[in-house]
Amino acid sequence: MHKRRGLFFQSLVLTLILVVPMMGTVVFLASQRTEQQMLRQAAADQAQLAEPAGARQTHRLLLAVQSDAPAFLLLRLDGPEQAALFCALPGDLVLQAPAGTTTLSECYLAAGPARAEELLGQTLGVAPDAYLAATANTYASLWGLEDAVRFDTAAVFTAEERKELDCGEESVVELTVAQASEFLARAAALPDQTPAALARARGALWAAFFRQFPDHLADLAAGARNVSSQTLTDLRAQDLYELEETLTWLSGATGYHVDYQTLELQQTAGGSRLTDTDLETVQVLLAGGTAVE
Repeated sequence: MHKRRGLFFQSLVLTLILVVPMMGTVVFLASQRTEQQMLRQAAADQAQLAEPAGARQTHRLLLAVQSDAPAFLLLRLDGPEQAALFCALPGDLVLQAPAGTTTLSECYLAAGPARAEELLGQTLGVAPDAYLAATANTYASLWGLEDAVRFDTAAVFTAEERKELDCGEESVVELTVAQASEFLARAAALPDQTPAALARARGALWAAFFRQFPDHLADLAAGARNVSSQTLTDLRAQDLYELEETLTWLSGATGYHVDYQTLELQQTAGGSRLTDTDLETVQVLLAGGTAVE
């Protein structure tokens, strides 16, 4: 019996000799893994704190140029993607309304930019974050820079149209913001000019200013504040502050790029209607990533 008891304790000791180190190893590895996870989380938190706020923000704006024939652009300022994306909308764009349909211009002139933004959002299935409406002269004051942009007219006008616009043999023209407004007014008066074609030219021209003067983006929020008495907008003070953060980030971002979207549009008696491709294009611009289901 004593022999059996001795064998039992010997087995117990051998088992403990094998199991205890293994348990210690498991506890050590588990603690190491927990510590590594905590270090990674701390590093991620630190990186997020070090990253400018503008690098994490995205703004989607409806810009309206006030006149008897108002013009419209969608603008996406995308901090994470380091991008400014434009899409000009024709004034005769057909919108869904409670009483049937209306156009973007008719809605704007009758009920103002807030209602135009609302019906546009209902038609698209996704709405801009905010609107900003001002005259062409006020936008020029907001921009505040008198340097000229180089604009390739061949990208949006035919040779005959460029001749009518007195562009000469050179397709590239230099335009200040004030001259750009006059240039678009002359383009609107071209024979057989359509709202859709004019919208494409407007989008390309605005994109050129943002592309060629990235350093100036940081000053745009201050420019908007300076002309606030001459604008209609639902941007709040906090919105402008966050917008300024994003514009400042974009102005120095190494991957900053600018593009403009063009729409195919279906011309009907009631105005320009979005095709399925157009709807997806605009939804992606506003919502980001994929189209709205």
